[in-house]
Amino acid sequence: MTVASTAAHSGKTIMIDNYDSFTWNVYGVLSQLGADVEVFRNDEITLEQLKALNPKNIVISPGPGHPRDAGISMAVIKEFGGKVPILGVCLGEQAMFECYGGTVKFAGEIVHGKTSPVKHDGKGLYKGVSQGIEVTRYHSLAGDKNTLPDCLEITSTTPSGVVMGVRHKTFVMEGVQYHPESIASEEGNRLIANFLSWEGGLWETMVEKPIYVATPKSQRKRLGALEHNHPSIASPAPTSAPHKKTILETIAEQRLRDVEETVKLPGHSLKDLQTALSLGLAPKQIDFGKRLLAAAPNVAVLAEIKRASPSKGPIDMDTHAPSQALLYATSGASAISVLTEPTWFKGTLQDMKLARAAVDDLENRPAILRKDFVVDEYQIYEARLAGADTVLLIVAILLGDGVLKGLIDVSRALGMEPLVEVANAEEMRIAVDVGAKIIGVNNRDLHTFTVDMSRTSTLASMVPKDTILIALSGITGRSDVEKYVASGAAGVLVGEHLMKSKDKRLFIRDLIGLPTPMDIVSTPSSTPSAPEKTLVKVCGITNVSDAQIAAKSGANFIGLIFAPSPRQVTPAKAKEIIDTLTQSTPRQKFTLPARPPLCSTQEWYTRSHTALKTHIATSSSNTPLFVGVFSNTPFEEINAIVRETGLDMVQFHGSEDPALLAPLICVPVIKAFHVHKGDTAISVLAQIERGNGVLAAALLDTGVKGLEQQGGSGVTFDWELAKSLVKGCGVPIWVAGGLDSENGVKDHGKVERFVAGAKAV
Repeated sequence: MTVASTAAHSGKTIMIDNYDSFTWNVYGVLSQLGADVEVFRNDEITLEQLKALNPKNIVISPGPGHPRDAGISMAVIKEFGGKVPILGVCLGEQAMFECYGGTVKFAGEIVHGKTSPVKHDGKGLYKGVSQGIEVTRYHSLAGDKNTLPDCLEITSTTPSGVVMGVRHKTFVMEGVQYHPESIASEEGNRLIANFLSWEGGLWETMVEKPIYVATPKSQRKRLGALEHNHPSIASPAPTSAPHKKTILETIAEQRLRDVEETVKLPGHSLKDLQTALSLGLAPKQIDFGKRLLAAAPNVAVLAEIKRASPSKGPIDMDTHAPSQALLYATSGASAISVLTEPTWFKGTLQDMKLARAAVDDLENRPAILRKDFVVDEYQIYEARLAGADTVLLIVAILLGDGVLKGLIDVSRALGMEPLVEVANAEEMRIAVDVGAKIIGVNNRDLHTFTVDMSRTSTLASMVPKDTILIALSGITGRSDVEKYVASGAAGVLVGEHLMKSKDKRLFIRDLIGLPTPMDIVSTPSSTPSAPEKTLVKVCGITNVSDAQIAAKSGANFIGLIFAPSPRQVTPAKAKEIIDTLTQSTPRQKFTLPARPPLCSTQEWYTRSHTALKTHIATSSSNTPLFVGVFSNTPFEEINAIVRETGLDMVQFHGSEDPALLAPLICVPVIKAFHVHKGDTAISVLAQIERGNGVLAAALLDTGVKGLEQQGGSGVTFDWELAKSLVKGCGVPIWVAGGLDSENGVKDHGKVERFVAGAKAV
């Protein structure tokens, strides 16, 4: 068959089915209008077989995904264009756009089962059709009018400018982005009847055999083309009740605008992201599903980092994402969920990127989930480049034709199995139908933000055997976890209650069902201890035996020296000491208190000292805190040793400027200030002030002229200076203990007497 062929056709209408439920509706309207329709799936017929059928006309159906996923559809358009009339519906229209060199991309909005008025040119499909008809839309993709192929022309648009139809300038070929077959689309039968009336492949030689279709008087509007003014387009029909947007719809629309603004920035286009990925710049991934299943027989905990929410407002605005991530990781979390939505949840992509970096060197690190309202594939590429192992896809905002399936495909192409979120039976059916492998049931309705704790258990029976089920939202403790595990859940995602918990480490371990330090360490007195008046730190420990004696004697801190010294220890030895005394059990970490505005030096050190004493008094573990002593060591090296060994604190013992370096250390910092001959309380206070807001404590030690490495000299300074700082300036001060040492071995008797004597002060 050639382009100019006029050979007799078979009389059949052939429809290419792109695996979509709307195909049946299109078939129904075609048949009602008298067409003899035969339907073929897009992967079950060849071009040669189609040619042999000699069709009168061809319809390309709606379908999921992108036109490039539509099987034989684009090949049919190329082969039969100019030979027989072709109609494309939704995905079919997009296929025409792509087939001739245009680009189909995010439409700027997501619509599912909603109507919009359209302006049209009154020609072709729109001959005799009222202007401003309301049409039913199910899509998030559309042809980009800036890439309109020369051979096509736009026939219809929405008031916002989204392309709703195209026509080939030479061939008898038109497509519509909406669903004319829908009962909610006005005059849809008229459009389809116009198509069925055409015979021939070229507009200049086409023969038209009109099919009569009555349009109800109530639906008739003024006819005409685009250049006319149509008031009906400016406002909904009087019978239309105004739709009040839910918070979920509002957030989704804002994220669309956020993406639009981001891609305008130089270096932030989708192509820029793809190029960066092609250069291997994305961090190495782990398999999200396997990481969750590795928690068995325990439950996998997905620990969330979020500063705020629409329902609760601010939760913890001072949250530092990487610190929180490291805490979660070392507490046993299988995955870390990082909110990256900025407007309502106060998160950023940078939060996720830094959280990933914080746990990157950990053995068996948790998976990183980008928790956001993903409405465009751009966000998935962003997530991958920033270090995500998976992304959240919320079915409720991805209901357009093939949108969810398309984003799942993009995610998998980037090596990430997404977490697909559902909130009801219909969304669960959709998730299962598109082949989601990890499904999360949100117990919170994202339209109203109300919580139904029975939702996960109710929907669990719909989950296929090999699909991983996760319970999301509203989980307050182990009793909730046990209920969901009994229903088949392999994991739980915990956000608000974890963020608000005082001891996040113990909270996570309780959710998992692991023993807490209270179960392992000897039970303390039934009444909480009052904070001790004097805290004691024994420094220079080099072996397990000395550490055990110091701990047994009541030392609050054990100092492990990493600076050059006769008592220097290796990271491996330090880890051995710490693991032995803690029984390798995670402990609640001490963190600095928040610094109030205009906080004085005296107020800051008092706050931090009080917080430290309270932490020790209320800790569920009787184990001392371990302090690593460093001297002029690069902060990266210090942090690496902290992560390797499990140190609780760091002590600067060189000439470090605490104001510059302490904020870069991953645990609280003590600074040793060396008191030299001639120093006064005022001169020392000036040094100590550099630690306002960043140091946990200020320690005074003797400065010895001529020593490259200060500390451990056995020489003491005038402690009256320390007393004057405490009494005169109100600054809590630590002083060096002055224990003697021989080749790094402690005299156990001296240690015991020293600790006892110090605590009696």
